[in-house]
Amino acid sequence: MVYIRRKRVKGIDYAYIVRSVWDQTNSSSKQKTVKYLGRASSVTEEMIPVEYRNDPSIISFITRYSRIDKEKNESLTRRLSQNLFEMLSSGDLHSVIRIFDKYTDLFGTMQFFDNMLRPIMYEIGKLWAEEKLDVATEHVCVNTENALIKVINERQSKPANKNNKAKVFICTPNGELHNLACNVLESILLSKGHKVYNASPSLPSDSIIHSLNNIQPEMILISVTLEDNIQTTKNLIRKIRTAFPSLPIFVGGIALNNTNKLEGFDSLNTLVIRNVSLPDTIKSIKLRLNVMPTPHA
Repeated sequence: MVYIRRKRVKGIDYAYIVRSVWDQTNSSSKQKTVKYLGRASSVTEEMIPVEYRNDPSIISFITRYSRIDKEKNESLTRRLSQNLFEMLSSGDLHSVIRIFDKYTDLFGTMQFFDNMLRPIMYEIGKLWAEEKLDVATEHVCVNTENALIKVINERQSKPANKNNKAKVFICTPNGELHNLACNVLESILLSKGHKVYNASPSLPSDSIIHSLNNIQPEMILISVTLEDNIQTTKNLIRKIRTAFPSLPIFVGGIALNNTNKLEGFDSLNTLVIRNVSLPDTIKSIKLRLNVMPTPHA
């Protein structure tokens, strides 16, 4: 049996994962600490060892106690988001890394991507579309974000898991020049030990098919940020389906969040990720990868 135990020190609750083990000598049960989690109010799913994340007692604890400082945490997120936007705009990578470190120490990398970086990505795109942000500044922001992701990858990427040799191919349709979302997905999947082939941005369909034939991945992820590229994405998927009828395909991106141009994806046996949080997106991907028996040909 495993659960999270709280210990109060100077008015602050700290959390530990503990496991009940049987002491044969004394014929009694005793607690063995599995992991120290820090402040109870800052515990997130990402901090829990994978084998315990679905335990009802663990889920109950996170749901109850992670909200104790919710208002305070939201205020911190807003303040750091404003600082992050300013540092990205000025190309100050060192300050961006400091903000990343401060936030992830409290909430984890996944929450940084989902609660801070993704909203800022959308805001930058919106300001640029409304001509409230010049092209040069937009490029500085995106380049600095990509530099941050490179630093993150160097810190936390793992070698491919020998027990899970799933290969994931990431791309964008031809003409799509934005690939920050692809880089974020690559970073997270690498940290989980997957083998990732990031072929973004903008690659002709024939080149993608050629790469898929060589790599034989278990899954393909396609990102599209411009509505004008939705039809190009559908055309790409049709070509993939001709060569790989059963290859799992996920397609998502800001272009799909606020549009009704989704006809045709169902007939292409494609899962559309739309208005879904990053943690839920990763869960869907992991769930599909976990049930894949062999590479698709």
